[in-house]
Amino acid sequence: MSTRMIVEFPDGQQMLFGGTGSGTGLSEVGAGEEIAKRTEAAFKSGIGAIGKLVTTLEESVDAMPKRPDKIEMEFGATLSADCKLWVVSGKGDYAFKVKLSWE
Repeated sequence: MSTRMIVEFPDGQQMLFGGTGSGTGLSEVGAGEEIAKRTEAAFKSGIGAIGKLVTTLEESVDAMPKRPDKIEMEFGATLSADCKLWVVSGKGDYAFKVKLSWE
């Protein structure tokens, strides 16, 4: 993708698209017990954004007059320093690959 985009959902959760990711990570923070607990909650929230992406895709496909028999979505993803999900191209730097399919 050539353009970066931030999508904000009604509950305030954000998902970032494009570019190669945030380039920031754990090396910027300390590793104390209290930080790990907050990071776990933020991680769950960031990963939860995948569900919102899936819901949006399903709604779009359901609105098609002639739906395809099979749908696949594959993308690279990483989390920004504040645990927002960052969807990047398959050619960019990503922490994990997500592949979803429906029949």
